[in-house]
Amino acid sequence: MELLQAPDGDVVAEHRATLTYRIASVLFLALPGAAVLVLTARLPPGDDDRVPLAVCGAVLVALGVLAVLQQNKSRVVLRADGVERWGLRGKLWALRFSEMHELHYRVIKVRLGGVLGLLLPALGTNIHIAFTDPNGKKRKLPVNLKGMDTLAERISERQTAAHFPAARAKLDNHEQVQFGKSVALDKEKISVRKFFGGMKSCPLSEIEKFSVENGALRIRQRGKTFAFASVQTGRVPNIFLLLRLLDALLGQKPPGLGQDRDFSSQAYVG
Repeated sequence: MELLQAPDGDVVAEHRATLTYRIASVLFLALPGAAVLVLTARLPPGDDDRVPLAVCGAVLVALGVLAVLQQNKSRVVLRADGVERWGLRGKLWALRFSEMHELHYRVIKVRLGGVLGLLLPALGTNIHIAFTDPNGKKRKLPVNLKGMDTLAERISERQTAAHFPAARAKLDNHEQVQFGKSVALDKEKISVRKFFGGMKSCPLSEIEKFSVENGALRIRQRGKTFAFASVQTGRVPNIFLLLRLLDALLGQKPPGLGQDRDFSSQAYVG
């Protein structure tokens, strides 16, 4: 097992948890538990339901208080060379950008179902970020952090910058760079997993356009009516590294995170 080093660079930013989970804990755990305890206190001393209700109420209150305390301590510290995750037990884990072997990035916009979902703005946007270190261990960031969009942009840019030189060197040496099981890239072609298994390839010289639309990487091949491939970005590890490599190989200027590239897939409720 590879020994990993914790980041020790300057602190760039600190992102704490929003109030959402704390409010939910009070509303759905602490307050119902307190109501059960009040109800228990009004029961006759000999009532058989008194003890079970008291235990139930105490457990709900305790869980609510624990959740609030945990959220009070929940934060992510962004350093110049990596990320730290803090919680109720102190520092939970720390990882350098150079040791983030894979970055998993997914954006989900939550909307109302039906016609209203098309007319009204999204109820919220959840950004899911997870990492896999060289030992195969996965780490996740909470979705309820203040300034999550800014944090996601900074992490994506720095992780991509840390891994771009090695990936570009592999391509220049005519080696293949793998992006999970879905996509592979070399200096001559890009290969994408087919629906029923196996891979299909498109020469880079025949790529007419590639873009990210509605949470999917879409590649159009010159002279073809239909798109060569459409792959959900959430299924492609290091999606930003893949895009930067394609930009470099095809001579395009890399846009910023989110600029002309829509990583948001849709989830409907109601």
